[in-house]
Amino acid sequence: MLNFILIANPENRRVSFLQQVIAHFNLPPATVVDYADLIAGKQTLEQFNAPNTIIRFDSPEKNFDIDKAIIALGFNVSDNGQHQRISSREATELEFDKGRILYPRQWYLGWRYLLGTWETLFSPLLSCREGYFMNHPQDIAVMFDKPACHEIFSRHSIPVPRSLGKIYNYDHLREQMQTQRIERVFVKLSHGSAASGVVAYRANSRFESAITTVERVRENGQTLLYNSRKIRHYTHYEEIADIINILTAEGVQVEEWLPKAHLQGCGFDLRVVVINGEAQHIVVRLGKSPMTNLHLGNERGDSEEFLTKLGAENWEIMKQTCEQVAALFPNSLYCGVDLLILPDWKTHVILEINAFGDLLPGILWNGMDTYTSEIKAILQL
Repeated sequence: MLNFILIANPENRRVSFLQQVIAHFNLPPATVVDYADLIAGKQTLEQFNAPNTIIRFDSPEKNFDIDKAIIALGFNVSDNGQHQRISSREATELEFDKGRILYPRQWYLGWRYLLGTWETLFSPLLSCREGYFMNHPQDIAVMFDKPACHEIFSRHSIPVPRSLGKIYNYDHLREQMQTQRIERVFVKLSHGSAASGVVAYRANSRFESAITTVERVRENGQTLLYNSRKIRHYTHYEEIADIINILTAEGVQVEEWLPKAHLQGCGFDLRVVVINGEAQHIVVRLGKSPMTNLHLGNERGDSEEFLTKLGAENWEIMKQTCEQVAALFPNSLYCGVDLLILPDWKTHVILEINAFGDLLPGILWNGMDTYTSEIKAILQL
C-alpha cells in the first residue's frame, strides 16, 4: 500500500484537493507535515523514510510566518549578490505588511537550502527505487530560478524570448536595450511567482513606460515595493528607475517582450500542465494587461475556440515543446509550463516553468482534474 506524505501549509486548499483524490482511489489519507513544524524542528522527515512512500512538496504560499522562517534561514547561506539582507532575528520579527515584497533573493536562498536538506534525508530510499518524489526538491529549486531555467531551455534548443543577460541596474538595462536594439522588455524577479515584481518596460529616445504589478510607496525617505492586483502604469523616470534598481539588486530575468496572439479580443498565453511526460490540462489566460495571471482579474478563455483556431497540427508541435521542457526535469511527475503564441499563430516560445503549476480547479483532461491524473499516473508506474 502506498503511503503519501504531503509537506504543505495545512490550511491551503491544495491539501484538501489532493486528499479528496486520494480518497477517491480508496487509498489511506496523506500524512500532512506542516512546513511550520518542519522548519521549527518540531517535526522530522526521517520517520517517513520507508518503502512505498510517495513524497509531495506543495507550495509554501500565502503564509507569512513560513515566509519569515524561510527568509531567516537564507541569512546564513553565502551569496555574492547585492540583494538586501536581514538577520535571522530581524526576519523573525518582521510584521505583516500586506503585499510588500520582502527580501526575495534571501527567501530563495533559504528555500533552496531547505529543499536540499530534505532531499538528503530521502536519498537512501530513493536510490533503492523504493520511494518517489512527486516533484523532486532539486527540480523545485531550479524551477524557482528564472535565469537558470532560461539558460537550460536555451541550451536544449527550447524556443524562449531573447534574454538581455544579467542586468545590474536601471542604467545598465537602458544601455543593453540600446545595444541589443530592443525597445520592449519584461523585467521579472529571478525568484518571483504570481507576477510578483514583474515590469513590462518600454523605452526609446523619446519616452519610457512601465506597466507593472508593483506599487511604489515612499515612506520615511525610503522606497517600499508592494505587489498589487491593480496594474500600475509609471511614466516618470525617477519612479521607473527607482523600481528597477530595487528589483535588479534582488536579481532579475530580463527578456524581450514579445507580442501575443489574440483570442476573444484579448492577447493571451497558456498554462499547460505536463503530467508523467504528457501535456494535458490547459488554461487560456486572456490578458487585460501585459500580465495574464488570473488572480489579476484576467479571465479564462474558451479552450475549444482556441484549439479550433490554432489547428491540430500546430497544437501538436506546441504540446511537444511543453513535453520537452518537462523532460528536462525527469525526476518530477508534473509541472506547469507557460506558453506564448505569437500573432502568426504558429511561432511559440516558453515563458516559464512552475513547480506548483497544477492548481487548475475545474479544468479537466480526459474527464480528470490535475490531481486525479497525477495519482492515476503514480498507480500505473
